[in-house]
Amino acid sequence: MKIFITCINGLSGAAQYAQTMVSDIAHQLGFRNMGIFYYNSREESAESLSSRYDGIIASISPGDIVFFQHPTWHQLRFEEGLIRRIKAYGGRVVIVVHDVEALMFESSRFMLKFVTEIYNSAEVLVVPSYAMKKFLLDNGVRADMKFAIQEIWDYTTDIRFSQSVKFRKEVHFAGMPSKFLFPDQWNFDVPLKVYTSEQCTGEKVQVMGWMDSDRLLLELAEGGFGLVWYGNDYWHQYMRYNNSFKLSTYLAAGIPVIVPRGISNQYLIEGNHLGIVADTLEDAAEQVKNISEAEYQEYVRHVREFSSLIRDGYFTKKFLIEAVQMLLRQDMDDYGISGMLCGEKEHFSVMDMQKTLKYVKDRHVSVARFGDGEVDLMTGHSIPYQDYDEELARRLKQIIMAPDNEKLLVCLPDIFEGRERYTDAFHSFWDEHMKRYQDFYDEIVANGKCYGSTFLSRPYIDLADKSIAEKHFQNIKELFAEKDILIVEGFYSRSGVGNDLFQGAKSVERIICPSRNAYSRYEAIMNAVRRHGVNKLILLMLGPTAKIMAADLAFEGYWAVDIGHIDSEYEWYRMGAAYKIKLKNKHTAEFNFDRDIELQDDDAYAEEIVEMLSD
Repeated sequence: MKIFITCINGLSGAAQYAQTMVSDIAHQLGFRNMGIFYYNSREESAESLSSRYDGIIASISPGDIVFFQHPTWHQLRFEEGLIRRIKAYGGRVVIVVHDVEALMFESSRFMLKFVTEIYNSAEVLVVPSYAMKKFLLDNGVRADMKFAIQEIWDYTTDIRFSQSVKFRKEVHFAGMPSKFLFPDQWNFDVPLKVYTSEQCTGEKVQVMGWMDSDRLLLELAEGGFGLVWYGNDYWHQYMRYNNSFKLSTYLAAGIPVIVPRGISNQYLIEGNHLGIVADTLEDAAEQVKNISEAEYQEYVRHVREFSSLIRDGYFTKKFLIEAVQMLLRQDMDDYGISGMLCGEKEHFSVMDMQKTLKYVKDRHVSVARFGDGEVDLMTGHSIPYQDYDEELARRLKQIIMAPDNEKLLVCLPDIFEGRERYTDAFHSFWDEHMKRYQDFYDEIVANGKCYGSTFLSRPYIDLADKSIAEKHFQNIKELFAEKDILIVEGFYSRSGVGNDLFQGAKSVERIICPSRNAYSRYEAIMNAVRRHGVNKLILLMLGPTAKIMAADLAFEGYWAVDIGHIDSEYEWYRMGAAYKIKLKNKHTAEFNFDRDIELQDDDAYAEEIVEMLSD
């Protein structure tokens, strides 16, 4: 089997550059080139066109894969005919969508039906964003289509930049005033540098002239912010679906960015702390004007970590590999996944709680579990035990969006299919949750990623058939058996106190943390865990803070499992409870504020405490 990638030749500008860059990255993975020369195909005869197709695909054999970069900027007849010819020779087609011409220009909307027909001839579509995927599915792309998501453009370069980026309250824009319009009206207190050969009449605008890509990167790398903005509402709407090449140019240069709210990869920018998301240009300019050097350099630090991915072609390699895997994937082991892959899922998959627990036990992987509370925080809301914190929200987004990693299993609620195993009350809660946050999940979850089940530690109260709980708790206890355990929990949690949950452990130690707003003591808690957690299984019962801690500890070489409300579940299981019952002597899941708790002296519990960090 051979893998080919098309590349248009003979164009100029960003379209040519983008296709050439994707092709060059694909060649690093062993893909073969399939060149398409740009010419005026409108008047070409059917016979001549047929001969041209045969020349383009001469090397194809049955079973080969062709990545078709679209559009070719030929007429649709040319593209449809070439794809049909590839398939007639037994080729399998993956279409890489760079632009949707029918959306770029209002006058071209009539083309959408015909473009959709071309997309439906592929086995896999690579699209810029989840928003684009949803749009295409809503507008005629077949429901069983497999999708890979690009997320952001790469910008490959051999330039090695200085680690030092100067603190400058200035804004860079690589674009033409005649197309984007706003530079001519720029009169804000921060200067705007425009890289164009055109004239510009803005009061605070400095025209830098046209620069080739290397010179532009070096100029940008001196400091300031890179601006992604659009001159009219129609183009702004289009970029809710597509990705900006300018964005990647700025990030490749190592400077933070300014983007409009609603841009397709807004969550990527926010989640990785790469720059400012603004509602208006006035808002953007004001934020730049008021930013401190410390705040600016914090952006620079995060950009530096991210930009190496863009310069090395990471995101292109990722979607190329994902698309091939979608065509070839088979179940490879007893987890029902291949390595860390999800199987034949549309965009992501969540293992059930049993497979999740087996995966954690067998591979000693750390666990970060995301539930409704974390989603609330990531969307700007406080929850009962944790006030909204911008840094906490950013870290949570960063973890949930990260690629699969052998050290850390990120978990989501297993609610996206097969909810029939849960109670009616569960259905009602999560139905409402999904009505509110469906778009958020569509944007934030990672394409092709396999998540574990958040309900790893919730095996009882919400299940309609509670008979499976006994076996699951046995398996959980086996996780703890003969291990030195460090429990990190809130003041009222007292996990395992009064029951035999940790009875099989070799030893138990505890770090007691604040019951509310634990993230405010994050560094102190982390330092305590480092002091006491070496060669131990670290069990985290600390709400949203536990997710950040599990990730950080995993990458420091610890085994940390966010086990959450396992104690409440176990107590309800022992009672045979049919609904959630408040525990009198310790914290109870979903009974917020920890009021009227009758704490009792317990010598064994007191002896297990190695540090007390609660207020």
